[in-house]
Amino acid sequence: MTDAEIAQLKMPYGRILQYLKPWMGRFIVGILIGVVAAAFNGVMIMGFQVIFQLVLDGQGKTLGQPLDLPFLGNVNVADMLGVATDTPVGLTGVIIACACIPILMFLNGFLEYLNKYCLAWVGNKMLFHIRSDVFRSILRQSPAFFSHAKAGELMQTVFNQSRVAQTNAVQLVQLLTNRPLTIITILFVLFAKDWFFTLMSLIIFPLCLAPIIAIGRKVRKAGSREEKEVGTMMTTMHESFTGIRLVKGYAREEYEVQRFDHANAEMCKNMLRWTRAMELIGPIVESVASIGIAAGLVYFWVQQRGAGDLIVLVMSLTRIYPPAKELSKVNLLMQKTVFAVNKVVHLLDRPADIQDAPGAPSLPRIKGAVTFENVAFTYGKMDGTKLDKAAITHVNLDLAPGKFYALVGPSGAGKSTLFSLLLRFYDPDSGRVLLDGADIRAVTQDSVRGNIGLVSQDTFLFHDTIRENIRYGRLDATEEEIVAAAKKAHAHDFILAQQGGYDAVVGDSGCNLSGGQKQRLSIARAILRNAPILLLDEATSALDTETEKIIQEAIHVLSEGKTVIAIAHRLSTIMQADQIVVMKDGQVADVGNHEELLKTSELYQKLYSLQFHE
Repeated sequence: MTDAEIAQLKMPYGRILQYLKPWMGRFIVGILIGVVAAAFNGVMIMGFQVIFQLVLDGQGKTLGQPLDLPFLGNVNVADMLGVATDTPVGLTGVIIACACIPILMFLNGFLEYLNKYCLAWVGNKMLFHIRSDVFRSILRQSPAFFSHAKAGELMQTVFNQSRVAQTNAVQLVQLLTNRPLTIITILFVLFAKDWFFTLMSLIIFPLCLAPIIAIGRKVRKAGSREEKEVGTMMTTMHESFTGIRLVKGYAREEYEVQRFDHANAEMCKNMLRWTRAMELIGPIVESVASIGIAAGLVYFWVQQRGAGDLIVLVMSLTRIYPPAKELSKVNLLMQKTVFAVNKVVHLLDRPADIQDAPGAPSLPRIKGAVTFENVAFTYGKMDGTKLDKAAITHVNLDLAPGKFYALVGPSGAGKSTLFSLLLRFYDPDSGRVLLDGADIRAVTQDSVRGNIGLVSQDTFLFHDTIRENIRYGRLDATEEEIVAAAKKAHAHDFILAQQGGYDAVVGDSGCNLSGGQKQRLSIARAILRNAPILLLDEATSALDTETEKIIQEAIHVLSEGKTVIAIAHRLSTIMQADQIVVMKDGQVADVGNHEELLKTSELYQKLYSLQFHE
């Protein structure tokens, strides 16, 4: 996101308010408590005036002597307490009056605490649902989205920018509701007590605004740039960790450190700019405020007024400056909030490339018939346009249930594209993909994929136990079903040999297992799913010759009553297939069994010759 784009951002208030509605009651209570806390400052000022007049000016005086209070005029303390007017202001009275100071401060602080707690409670609820919805929105995107998006930046948005959006938004609400009313309340009382002194003190305050505005103009983009660099840094970390074998294999540790340090340095530089701006405002405001206090001392000396009045006025004025100082940061805080909220909302409202049709029914368990009807598809670029060359064109296939089919051909022939279309990772540009005669675009995606099991050459295992990685195929599977699936995939024996057996943790991406072991767990996961269609994308590519033969036997057993479609570059794994589909340049070149294709297909003959006669 460029600086120009950042400058044009607007806060999508309506979108964020949707997350506030369920807790609007608690939110309103928090706001009302903030209002009460702000108004309590006026009560506290008048309480301090009573205390200071009794303590500082009360020596040798009685409780019957009136006190001059704002709005109330002359107040007789003796009448309020129900005692004789000639009762002297003794040590006991002074101690009781002074004891009221911490009580007033506690009440003020407790109201502030309740205000912050209620808003923080609402904010945390909002954060939970915002993060959950952003994560859900990302997961429903098609593979086309993930082929262009950076995983590190997505994680940054889900975790950090959603937190920034929530925290700063709540803080802004608190600042804009509590702080102005606090200032107004204190000023109201001060003007009632001594309007001239208050007015003269406030004349100096606008002098604070000039440096604040100047600072804000220079660094208002620092916060958004900081968030951008955090995303870059997390992307670098994610790529380095997931590709650690490549990094070490090419001895690129130092290069990755340099990439990380560049983003880290930029982030720290922008963070320092932001912090410098936020923290510099405080001393500026306080320094200017001290000028008003100094002028007030001169004014009281000329007026020959008591110290008690001066202390109350100065204390009251100093209570104005903290909320005023916080309000002066609103512009800077808003810049960071707007950037984070827009990033979050952009992902929240991003429509998925592949969506269920309105009111689409679920596809029941099918028999396993697969039909590609004049299908054509071209992958897209990052800018949304299509590539010049189509991935597949005019593909017509009719695969009967319960059969074993194989897709062969050179790289880029379109084999994996057929898998992606069948799983509805993408929709064809023309033509239809049918399951038992039903167009997969007319039913829900979940029900389509629920009828398909997948074993990919890019085996992925979660950082969890072996049991849970197999159970991922069917979450309600029993222990007996998990073990049975592992046995069919010939994984049971090596699992028992692991320390912990089925409770052994496989490590990040299965790093504690060999390639063949990971592949067999992936096959066990697909077996447990027990879907009527099984897709094998180079499923035995990571296995040794002996294990490969065992897995081939397991696949033949598994294929009974199921439609098995396998992509294979090693023809030895699919020579027993009922039908072999030979693909070239995105089209179906030939279809037949092994013996037929050896006689009729030049491309198949060439592939066979390269593997078995070279």
